[in-house]
Amino acid sequence: MSRSMPSPRTAPAKKPSRNRGKLIAAARRLFAGRGYAAVGTEEVVREAGVTRGALYHQFTDKRDLFRAVLEEMLPEIGQRLYEETMARIGHDREDLQVGARVLLGIYAEPEVRRLFLIEGPAVLGLSDWKALQAPLSTLFLDHALRHLVEEGIISESEMPSLNELLSGALQQAALGIAAADDPEAARASYAAGLDRIIEGLMRG
Repeated sequence: MSRSMPSPRTAPAKKPSRNRGKLIAAARRLFAGRGYAAVGTEEVVREAGVTRGALYHQFTDKRDLFRAVLEEMLPEIGQRLYEETMARIGHDREDLQVGARVLLGIYAEPEVRRLFLIEGPAVLGLSDWKALQAPLSTLFLDHALRHLVEEGIISESEMPSLNELLSGALQQAALGIAAADDPEAARASYAAGLDRIIEGLMRG
């Protein structure tokens, strides 16, 4: 990755304040520890050290707060994806294969898996969750595929369809890791499958 990959953009808070950050941090700890359904808003405000009114000044409800937690996680994941991929590649053409492995590794981590992959689709609904996380894979794939265009491996006209196909594969791998009894084994299996797909693309 010769240039920094942009982080997914999220809508700015309508009512920004220090309380918002405290509430998101508290909710993130609690949701990651026990799950969304097991945590009530009263517990969140106690953990954050703010009033119940402060919560509803910032968020419509618990679901809105949960969505804000995921929106905070997205740029963190994007930055890690960029930094860890950069540390492992020797040439820009390796972005796609190495970056896909890095992203699946991040998805298999306990906090990301629970909040982003398990709770996310359950709380927000699959369609809303896909829309929320789509910029992460789209930005990564646009960046990586651009290098393959520059190398003459694929054409400019192939980029949109390849982006959609690979984005769908990454989403399915994420959901598979979420559902697996052994997330690390699932990560390794999906990573191997993506390797085969990407290696075929590179040979093409």
